[in-house]
Amino acid sequence: MGHSERRFDRRRRTQQAHERLDAAVGDFHTQQDYRRYIARLGAFRSAMDTALGGIVWPSGWLWQPTVIAGALAADAADLDLPPALPRGADFDLCDTSVLLGALYVLEGSTLGARVLRQRAAALGFDETFGARHLALMSKDIAQWQSFLLLLDGVSDFEAERAAASANAVFAFALRCFESDRVAAV
Repeated sequence: MGHSERRFDRRRRTQQAHERLDAAVGDFHTQQDYRRYIARLGAFRSAMDTALGGIVWPSGWLWQPTVIAGALAADAADLDLPPALPRGADFDLCDTSVLLGALYVLEGSTLGARVLRQRAAALGFDETFGARHLALMSKDIAQWQSFLLLLDGVSDFEAERAAASANAVFAFALRCFESDRVAAV
C-alpha cells in the first residue's frame, strides 16, 4: 500500500466505529448536554493522554500529539464537575503501527473540534471558560497535516495493526460515552 493511501485506508477501516462514536457524542443543545460531554470525554482523554505520556517516542519524530487532559480538567472545574477518573484503557502503544492507529483517532478529533467549539460557544463556553480543550484542539489545522505527513512517512508500518488499534481506541471512547459510571452530571 502506498503512503498516500494510509489516511484513506484508516478512514475506510474505522468508518463504522467513527459513526457510532459520533452518534454517542451527539449534539449538545443544553448546558446539561455539554456537561455530560465534558465528563465522558474527560474519562476517555485522561486515560489516553496518560497512556501517551508513558511511551518513548520513536527517534526522528519531531511531531507530538495534542494533549488535552489538562484543559479538560480545567473545563470540568469551570462546570463544577469532579475530576475525570481515567477509565481502564489498556493500550500498549510501544509498536509504531499501533501508536499511529491510536493517534489517528486522537488527532483526527481535532477536525471535529471546530464544529463542537461553535456549539459550545452558542452555550456560552469559550477558550477562557468551559471550552479550553476545544480551543486547544481547533487552534491549528497544521497539527493534523503534520500528523498525516508522519503517517505517510513511516516506513515500518503495518496497516492491519494500525487499523486494529484505531478501532480499539474508537471502541474505548464509545464505552466512555455510553457509560453511566462516569461521574454524575
